[in-house]
Amino acid sequence: MHKISAIIALKLKETLKSPVTLIFLFVMPIVFSFIFGSTASDTKKPIVAFIQEHSDGKLNQEIFHILEKNTKFHWIKTTESEAKDLVYDEKAIASVKVPSQLKSHLIENKEIFDVTVYKITEEYAVLSPYLKETAAIIYQINQGVKEQKSVSLTNALNELNESGTISLVEKNQDGEATQQPNLIPLGFTIMFMMFAISSSASSIHLEYKDYTWQRLLSSPIQKISVLLGYFIAYFLLGWIQLGVLLTILSLFFNVYLGNFMLILVFGSFVIGLVVSLGFMIATLSHTKKQAEVFSAIIIVGTCMLGGIYWPLDIVPDMMKKISLAIPQTWMMSGFGEMMSGTVNHTILLLDITVLAAFTIVFMVIGLKNFRSY
Repeated sequence: MHKISAIIALKLKETLKSPVTLIFLFVMPIVFSFIFGSTASDTKKPIVAFIQEHSDGKLNQEIFHILEKNTKFHWIKTTESEAKDLVYDEKAIASVKVPSQLKSHLIENKEIFDVTVYKITEEYAVLSPYLKETAAIIYQINQGVKEQKSVSLTNALNELNESGTISLVEKNQDGEATQQPNLIPLGFTIMFMMFAISSSASSIHLEYKDYTWQRLLSSPIQKISVLLGYFIAYFLLGWIQLGVLLTILSLFFNVYLGNFMLILVFGSFVIGLVVSLGFMIATLSHTKKQAEVFSAIIIVGTCMLGGIYWPLDIVPDMMKKISLAIPQTWMMSGFGEMMSGTVNHTILLLDITVLAAFTIVFMVIGLKNFRSY
């Protein structure tokens, strides 16, 4: 065990002495955290303009009261011309209007919200399904009103609003209102971690060239112990970086990180995958320069497809399907679950299983192409 510990200490010391590695591990993630992490502490809510003219009746008001129960948005009543200006100036993410012939729309199963947007944004990607859910509730209540015949739809919605049975303020495990976590700083940390560990792993080619690797394997130590020492060193390197960034997000931006044990377990699977990917790239390459080129292409390409640079909610359906084959997709999904405060353990377990499968595949490919000379 002391031989493995000596290799771990040597690789950590060697890696942390490299200025390029330090930039990728700490400087760049911290800079991007301060750039993008500030948006996580921004409490300004996106505006949604609800069109309500003076001639609109009480039914529209009751529908507005249902919509405004979603506290992730700032709902304002406006005229149609005011709403048009707000959307065009991008001060509101969308305008919502209830058609004047709402009852006929309900009878004919037509859309009951006329929505106008200037462009599809991340906020609108959250708003759109909420409007559909609200429309479904109104349809269900209207069906019940039709069966009873003694109650109007307006009165039914009024009773529902006053009863307080609808509450769309989500709570996390600490009882605080939740918001969609800002994962962009964490995503860039993962990307820079992949670059740093991949670069460190590709240094094995220099050891081949200088015969350091051959001399190490000719020493009285098993090859598995040497590989284990390298893997553990890079694994610890990943946790040093992730730990620093999570601390910064928590202290400076008051980001909710979720359960510590879940973060520890899931983060370990993420780092294990990054190490195995770096090892695979290094063994498939013939020179350090070639490994660096492969790393840049693979890491940047998969980060673009895996939701590191932008949320997958706003990409086309085809890209969403492609993203299922990208490891970063499952990394971001797991961290999103834990940092939202409302953990779905089934989804988290699926994320961990997929990451473990990717890790095994990458490790098998790396070991198969490993050169021991």
